[in-house]
Amino acid sequence: MVSDTHTHGTRSVARRPPRTRRGRAARVQGPLRFATGIVLIVAIGTAVFGVEAYKRAARSEQRVATLQSALASLEQRVAGDERSAAGDRLHARSVAARASAAQRSVQRVNWQLQSVPSEGQLAGMRTELAAYAACIPALQSEIDGLRLNWRIDADKPATDAFKLFTTAPAPASCSGAVSGR
Repeated sequence: MVSDTHTHGTRSVARRPPRTRRGRAARVQGPLRFATGIVLIVAIGTAVFGVEAYKRAARSEQRVATLQSALASLEQRVAGDERSAAGDRLHARSVAARASAAQRSVQRVNWQLQSVPSEGQLAGMRTELAAYAACIPALQSEIDGLRLNWRIDADKPATDAFKLFTTAPAPASCSGAVSGR
């Protein structure tokens, strides 16, 4: 825009400042900076979550390793306890077999008493019956005295033990009489 001024007879021309491309570049840089800021915030947030996830995974792996170690220890203890329990079951079967044999012997005596015996047979049966009768309290005491003893040591699982025992074992003479020997 050119203007004529009449001051002192000179003519002056007012000019516009030259156009710069800065206005257009500023309009492009503003959204670009905003988008870059958003991307940077998202990247930092993702990195923070990644680090947290890595820490959690490390703790989880450590916990799994600890639990696996405890499981292996417990498996060893269970195997030992199962072996001990198998021995105890064997002993319980032995005692039950002797009690069953005593019961069969008493049934045999009952059957023999039902027939008409001679005086000699009666004397022999009385003697046999007296031997059985003498053994019944001892066998009953052995059955009543059966106990289960266990010892569990959390620090030393190898020493864990279960044991079936009797506080009053029947005498050997009763074992022979009951089994018919």
